[in-house]
Amino acid sequence: MNGAVWTLLAILAAACIPDDGRAQASTATLKRYPWDRRPVECLQSPAKTTGECLADDWPNFAEAVWRVNRLVADPDVDLLERAEKELGFSTRRFATGQYFFDAWFLGLDTQLYSPMESDYRMVNDWAKAKGEGGYVKLVEALLRYSEAWKARGPGYPNTVTPEGWNVYERKLREADQALDSASELLKRTGPWYVMKLTIAYQLPELEGSRTSLLRAGTGRWPEYARVYATAMTYSSPAWGGTYAEIDRIARLAVTNTRAKWGASYYPLVYQGMQRSNCRCEVVGSHVDWNLMKKGFRDYEARSQPDEFYFTFSSGAACSMRDRPETRRLLDLADKLNPKRRVGPPDPCREFAYPAT
Repeated sequence: MNGAVWTLLAILAAACIPDDGRAQASTATLKRYPWDRRPVECLQSPAKTTGECLADDWPNFAEAVWRVNRLVADPDVDLLERAEKELGFSTRRFATGQYFFDAWFLGLDTQLYSPMESDYRMVNDWAKAKGEGGYVKLVEALLRYSEAWKARGPGYPNTVTPEGWNVYERKLREADQALDSASELLKRTGPWYVMKLTIAYQLPELEGSRTSLLRAGTGRWPEYARVYATAMTYSSPAWGGTYAEIDRIARLAVTNTRAKWGASYYPLVYQGMQRSNCRCEVVGSHVDWNLMKKGFRDYEARSQPDEFYFTFSSGAACSMRDRPETRRLLDLADKLNPKRRVGPPDPCREFAYPAT
């Protein structure tokens, strides 16, 4: 049989074979996040998105952070890329007000705080598979930043060796270079500005860029509290700054967001600063307590604060010895968690609800 006949038979045979390629493509199963327990038919393409197939991958801020931790700890580059799109480059916000991209950033940051060898492999695999147009450069910066602080150590400056300072500053510069080499898409994100500010406030030669970075970051993301809180943290007395400068930045946040949020951002950015272990106090600072209380109420009226927000706020009220406000905030926290477990004695609760 000559070649032409074989070719004809092959064509005819192919015409008689069902189009399994198309059939398989139409029923290809999408990759499943490790927490996704929906039925397998929900993951077939095109994916079903109603009823029991409705995905709920990022239900709230805290859960989203934990799930990003999980993805980084046991990486799959396809799932990382998917989460990057759904969180890292999203402008959506949770009901409690935080941006989706902040959960992505915080998940990366906390997971890479003390990186292991597997984290370095994860970054290399991610870059090779997906390129460097996404968050890979920011992750590289986080790794260099972690290396800087490992060399410096957590102690006060007088406990750091000359060699420790050298490595610390060298690694900070490498982190800054990684950020500068990022894609224009990444350079427009809130987390990029947070990392740039974090480094600029720690490298003496970048002191002149701090004001312009803060202006650019808050101009692009006026409602991203972490940008303000980062600048406030490194403006504290522990870093050679002043409480007056901290309050100036907090009031900038109010000015930039007042039309929509009233004074909400005054407590929000102070809380962001305090959560970063800034070694700073409310009492004795330049905090305007009346503005702070107005901010509490403005935020309550415009958002859906969670239990942690009210509990954290009550701590500030307790520090200011404002018993009615401490009680009011704890009452609101308890309404969100009526089955709160009784823990060890809480001085602020004892202050708010004195024994009669």
